Amino acid sequence: MTVVLFLAVLFVLILVHEWGHYITAKKTGMKVEEFGIGFPPRALGWQKGETTYTLNWLPIGGFVKILGENFDEDET
Repeated sequence: MTVVLFLAVLFVLILVHEWGHYITAKKTGMKVEEFGIGFPPRALGWQKGETTYTLNWLPIGGFVKILGENFDEDET
């Protein structure tokens, strides 16, 4: 039971932390391409507006992918 509670609390902490990045990006006019919990490969995803929301297979963190954040990618 302790392990399950720990993982649940960790999930909520990661979600709230990444949500802060997401809200800050949106409020400053940045385009958020993806909001992900866990790291790829993708297990489940859905599109709402310009953002893809994903649950990923490696449950060790999360990320917010912002357009232009990676300079080595081509922007279209």
